[in-house]
Amino acid sequence: MKKYLLMTMSLSAFTAPVWAAGQAVLQSSINGQTEQVQVSWLSDQQLRMDITRPPAEILLQNGALSAITQIGGMPIVANVADVDQMARALGQGGGFSGQIDKQLAKSVTAFEATGRLETVAGVPGEIYRMTWRDEQGKAHTDEAVLTKNATVVELSRALQNLGVAAHKGWDARSAEILHRGLGVLRYAKAYQLQSVSTQAPAASALALPDQSIDVQKLMQGLTGH
Repeated sequence: MKKYLLMTMSLSAFTAPVWAAGQAVLQSSINGQTEQVQVSWLSDQQLRMDITRPPAEILLQNGALSAITQIGGMPIVANVADVDQMARALGQGGGFSGQIDKQLAKSVTAFEATGRLETVAGVPGEIYRMTWRDEQGKAHTDEAVLTKNATVVELSRALQNLGVAAHKGWDARSAEILHRGLGVLRYAKAYQLQSVSTQAPAASALALPDQSIDVQKLMQGLTGH
C-alpha cells in the first residue's frame, strides 16, 4: 500500500454527515509499483484498512488509530499516535510513512471542471483540474475524477480522517473537494477505486479483538515504566 491518503481535511464545519457505509478496494501506483488494499467503513470515523505488506489491519475509531497484527495466532494490538509510530508497530521502520501522502497542499489556486466524464469502479464521475501549491510554494497541476456519489464521498471523508489521525495535517485539495460535496474516484495516476459497494461491514469487523496483547503495556512491563 502506498500513499492512501492524498488529502486530509475535516468536513464537519461544512456539511452534515452522510453515513453511507460500505466496502471498497483501493489501488495506488507509485514509483512503478502498484498495490491494493481493502477498506470497509461504517461512518467517516469508523474505518478498517487491510494491508498485505506486512499483513495487518489498521483501525480508525473516532480519531484514534490502532494497528493489529498476528503472532502465533494471537492478535497484537498497538495504539499508534502517528504514522511513524505505526510504522514501528508494524515492524516496517520508516517505510510506512510514505504510504500516507506527506506532501500536503498549502493552497488551491484553481479548481475547474473539464466537462469530460469518466466512470471508475462502475461509478460515473467528472474530471476536474486542480492547481495547488505545496508548503515550499511550488505549483502543481493534477487531474482527478470526482463524484457526488454518497458512498464515495463518505469513503473520502473516512480516508481523510485517517490522514488526520496520522498527524499529517490539513490538505487544501481535500478541503476544496470535500467542501464541494465531492468524493474521489481517481486522483492523477496515484490512486483510484477498483471496486466499491454499499454493503455495510459487520460492526465486529471494525472492533478491536476481545483477546489480544497490548504492545504498549507489554513494553512498559518489560522496561518497568
